[in-house]
Amino acid sequence: MAVWFGPAADIPKECSFVGGEQFRLYAGLTAPPAQCDPCECQEATGQCSGVPGNITIGAGMCGAVGAPSLPFDGPGGWDGSCTDTSALPAGAQCPPGSGVPCAQSITFSALPPPVNEKCEVKPSDIIKAGGTLITEWETGALACRSSLDTSLCGAGDQLCVPKVLYPHRQCVWREGKHAKCPKPYDYEGPRIMYPFQPKESRECTECTCGAPQGGTCLATMRLFEDEVCSAEFHKRIVSSEVSVCDPIIPAGRAIGGKSVTDHVYIKGTCETGGGEPIGEAVEDDENAVTFCCRQSYIFDE
Repeated sequence: MAVWFGPAADIPKECSFVGGEQFRLYAGLTAPPAQCDPCECQEATGQCSGVPGNITIGAGMCGAVGAPSLPFDGPGGWDGSCTDTSALPAGAQCPPGSGVPCAQSITFSALPPPVNEKCEVKPSDIIKAGGTLITEWETGALACRSSLDTSLCGAGDQLCVPKVLYPHRQCVWREGKHAKCPKPYDYEGPRIMYPFQPKESRECTECTCGAPQGGTCLATMRLFEDEVCSAEFHKRIVSSEVSVCDPIIPAGRAIGGKSVTDHVYIKGTCETGGGEPIGEAVEDDENAVTFCCRQSYIFDE
């Protein structure tokens, strides 16, 4: 064959020889790891419901030590709708006859935490495709079939080949990787060349999203003077993070009904994982070709 060797970027588009192209091969592989897009998570989702585990009316200001208290919880299985369970009439005293108003402060324990929290992976076409793969070769070889003529040599076991000018070389070839070349095709030793597509195992690990962290539930706690929850006198936001205490103004007032409404999930954050490059690209040894060449003719005689 007449074989052109040179920088891979300059490899000719076609053979100038009548026989046409036989091989287009390469050497000097550069194949960095896959370029993976960073993994991203969609916004966390979760569900909030329920009521404070304990509601307590205190016969003292918030934080008072030793002050009597009364439970003000809802009924068993309370869903937060209006209820007058544990209603306290105006002027109630703790203890009775002490002259100390029972209703001076009210404490709400934390709401139940969010449930069914999750984060889904944000879709990425590049991640699904396994990342962007870069494959470059240092050297290219374009091997062109050339004419062989048995009539000019006078012997049946000999072939005449045309003279090949630089930058082409006159070469013989053999499939596989070989360490020695036959004479007179041993000018520079064997050149082992490979198909452009290497043996490929580069890809990106699957993206993952950890469990949401820091998600919170909020709700609105409402207090009413009457038992049917029509005369609201106090409203406060309660959360699943901490218990809270509020003063009752004026002290000793009636506390008839209560409700918990407007549950809101405050999104947590999720830690991403995956999207890391793994695997490698190596020369395709199974389809390697070894060329053995003679020295090029620089000028035509």
